[in-house]
Amino acid sequence: MAAKNKNLKNQDAEDSVDYLTLLVASGLALGEVADTDELLKMLADTAMTMGNCEGCTVYEADGDVLRFKLTLNRVLEARGVKASLKNYTLPIDLKTAAGFVATSKKPLNINDVYNLPAGSPFSFNPSIDVMNNYRSKSMLVIPMCDSKGTVLGVLQLINHLSGESFTGEVTPFPSRVEGYLKALSSQCGVVLRNIKMADEIKQSRIETVKKFVKASEYHDTDTGGHIERMSRYSVLLYRELGFDEASCEVMRLAAMLHDVGKISTPDAVLKKPGRLTPDEFEIMKLHTVKGYEVLRDADSPFLQMGATIAYTHHEKWDGSGYPRGLKGTDIPAEGRVVALADVFDALCSRRVYKDAWPIDKVFDEIRNCSGSHFDPQIVEIFFDNLDEVLEIKTQFPATQPTTETSKPKPVETAQGEEEPKEIKRAS
Repeated sequence: MAAKNKNLKNQDAEDSVDYLTLLVASGLALGEVADTDELLKMLADTAMTMGNCEGCTVYEADGDVLRFKLTLNRVLEARGVKASLKNYTLPIDLKTAAGFVATSKKPLNINDVYNLPAGSPFSFNPSIDVMNNYRSKSMLVIPMCDSKGTVLGVLQLINHLSGESFTGEVTPFPSRVEGYLKALSSQCGVVLRNIKMADEIKQSRIETVKKFVKASEYHDTDTGGHIERMSRYSVLLYRELGFDEASCEVMRLAAMLHDVGKISTPDAVLKKPGRLTPDEFEIMKLHTVKGYEVLRDADSPFLQMGATIAYTHHEKWDGSGYPRGLKGTDIPAEGRVVALADVFDALCSRRVYKDAWPIDKVFDEIRNCSGSHFDPQIVEIFFDNLDEVLEIKTQFPATQPTTETSKPKPVETAQGEEEPKEIKRAS
């Protein structure tokens, strides 16, 4: 009679969860997610509710290993213990439950991990339990596959509870729960594949832009580092101006195209060490117009923004820039942002016609040009986020440009009516 009452209690707890509603709601929510970490966190939270269990671990397939993405455990968290498995991996083989599931593509529902059935090809490693004074018992492990059956990860739940709201005795995972969690895991697998495909397309687009930019500035071996740095500086400033993440992602690509018009500039002008003559400088200035003309008719948002940036990143806050002499907020925000990002990186970098400036001198120049060359608000944002700026600078170090001259000719800084020659030339 006691056993019968226990089964009824378990069934009542199981029936208290509206699995179908959870599954439908999660499917709708998952379809709106575009970030892998957010997706897997949503999967874990929903799986914990569906499974009414103490713990959950999510692995992502990475070649021939499973990589821990996140682990949750309500019992350990209540004690203030947080698992640190960030760089931990398991081989995809038959030696562990998760590896077995990833290999076989079949779920495992284990009553007690310390008492596995005789002949099980996998074993349970109790080291984490021992370390945290915890007792794993029931375990449900489910493969996360895409629509083609490719395993993208593994969902592992620990210790199903017989009572409601994550209370009660630890019992095996009911088969009904297993069915709904398999459906949830399949939903997640399809979305994860879509995210990965979108990431691959985005990365391909980035590489295409880089190659295009490289073609326009093939003379400069530091082009790759320059576009990476100034693109990230631009995104940082743009975000702090209040633009959302979608717009910042467009900016990341568009900023790389700022000098694409140089593809039409004669090599003798681009590579010339030292100061340009007035006529040569007029030729150089045309790269803004040429870049705009190349990009302006494109349908892509990042190419449209690239056209705006190419056209306006040499305009100046006081109206003394080119090609149109725009002033103040008549210059689009994108152009104002890239103007500062581009000049900062140019001054910090060695070029065929100059050495890199000391960083303190660069900072002084940026401050001195606030309100004349640069939007004062963007200058303020730049210095408010200097730690991040310098982190980007360190992350993508400059390489030495290959030139026909052994050393660049020094160019003096001219204050007053004329801007620093490095700014006129390098940016």
